[in-house]
Amino acid sequence: MARAWEVNGLSPDAGFRTAAGRIILTRWREMMSSRDGTLTGGDIEDLHAMRVSSRRLRAAMDAFADVFPGSSFRRYLREVKGITDTLGDARDLDVAIEHLTDLIPDLELLDRPGIEGLIDRYEEQRRAEDARIRALFARLDDEGYAEKFEAWVTKHTGITVSRLRPAPPEAS
Repeated sequence: MARAWEVNGLSPDAGFRTAAGRIILTRWREMMSSRDGTLTGGDIEDLHAMRVSSRRLRAAMDAFADVFPGSSFRRYLREVKGITDTLGDARDLDVAIEHLTDLIPDLELLDRPGIEGLIDRYEEQRRAEDARIRALFARLDDEGYAEKFEAWVTKHTGITVSRLRPAPPEAS
């Protein structure tokens, strides 16, 4: 599983609003760091890392909901949930394809065509999911969603990405 990024400057004496900004912006940047790999589709682990990060972001947003005005919070949370759901559909197919592919060497020859046909169907569905993922991020880019999201968090918490400087964990 993708390691969670450390939240810079988070301390026990940080106020609730400050903690909200630091954690949410870190989780947002953590999620978006897997965006390019998810869109190119070269490694299914990029999509997995992005989905896991999106779930961490959702959990953080839920925990700090009281920091934000209700109507705008619901709108931003709904979009993050949409990202998670879209990635989840693709991830489920990746897992199924990988599992079924691993089964083939141990199957009787008569059983292989059925499993291979199922894999083909799942791969076709997965290509359709790739198109949905690309369309989702194209729309978010067109709307300037990333900039708006970060500005919204900054407005309500006082924490900026430039001051926070979120970064991935050191390779171990």
